[in-house]
Amino acid sequence: MKQSLRKTLAIALALVMVLSVTSFASAADKQQITVRIGSGHSTSNPWVQALEDFFVKNVSDRVEAETNYTINWVKSYGGSTITLRNELEGVQMGLVDIGCIILVFEASRLPLQTMVYSMPFSCSDPLIVAKVYRQMETEFPELATDYETKYNQKLLGMGVSDQYGLYSTKPITSLTDMAGMKIGAAGVNLTWIEGSGAIGVQTSLNDTYQNLQTSVCGATIQPTHSCLNLKVYEVAPYYLDANLNVVPFNAVTANTDSWNSWPEEVKTIMTEVGSQYLDYESQYISTVHAQDLEFMKANNVQVDTLSREAQVAWAASLNDIVASQIKLLNDAGYRGNEIVARYYELLKENGVEPVRDWNMN
Repeated sequence: MKQSLRKTLAIALALVMVLSVTSFASAADKQQITVRIGSGHSTSNPWVQALEDFFVKNVSDRVEAETNYTINWVKSYGGSTITLRNELEGVQMGLVDIGCIILVFEASRLPLQTMVYSMPFSCSDPLIVAKVYRQMETEFPELATDYETKYNQKLLGMGVSDQYGLYSTKPITSLTDMAGMKIGAAGVNLTWIEGSGAIGVQTSLNDTYQNLQTSVCGATIQPTHSCLNLKVYEVAPYYLDANLNVVPFNAVTANTDSWNSWPEEVKTIMTEVGSQYLDYESQYISTVHAQDLEFMKANNVQVDTLSREAQVAWAASLNDIVASQIKLLNDAGYRGNEIVARYYELLKENGVEPVRDWNMN
């Protein structure tokens, strides 16, 4: 009996060893593909964290499981290879193979893809914005193909911003509270305060904390979760949930030359995972926003909500930036009137009523 048991165990051990050697050989036989990926923002920002947690992870897992290749990721987040405001060019030049392009800095080169920045108070629900943008991509394919035809890169996926909020060093609950204040914002976001009586200061997420701490500005309009991760509330303990906007915020693109060098089965996986990134990222952002508000309240941040009446007053104070955006798109050869009108139409179909009746002519 003991001899039989020993024999059975020996056979089992031999099988385990054979399987282990086979698995090792199989892994060793796989060809490694090095992919350089980067962004000007760090993983403290939800769109980059989602890139790591979803895109990188799922591409790695599927390539490993479904092909004879493995991915060796060389990661350079936080501006170490491609910096804020230079990400589109960095991917175009091949400084990285895949980049996370922050669109707020690309209004001049990607006017169509950044048009929602000139449509403030349009929608602050990331799930609705993601749904609407998917439909827009279907109806207006130039939203995707512009990257390939103009900037030597392929669009793999899109992300949306978390809700833009107003962090300040004093309470702000109405338009009049902003009069004379210096308010920091990035790129075209400065148009959101023109006419408010505030003074716009060009800034970015990376220097927001220091600018508030040193009184370069007294308030900032920035994505909420990113500022929370940067502990902006320490120097600006007042937060206004103002329904300012959620926008198509970041594009995940691949350098065309790098893309063409990769095996078809790897490109297929990247395309499939990239197309799912928007759903994952928008759901992630939707979940963390409610948690962020509760966290701030628990950490002595005064959280206020801008009333609908105050939103209407703020929007009414702005220049006619939607009409200006339509003209800009038309001048660039796009169907500006049709595209902008369709975006608002899709928002209405999803239950979002506009804060202002913008001039569409």
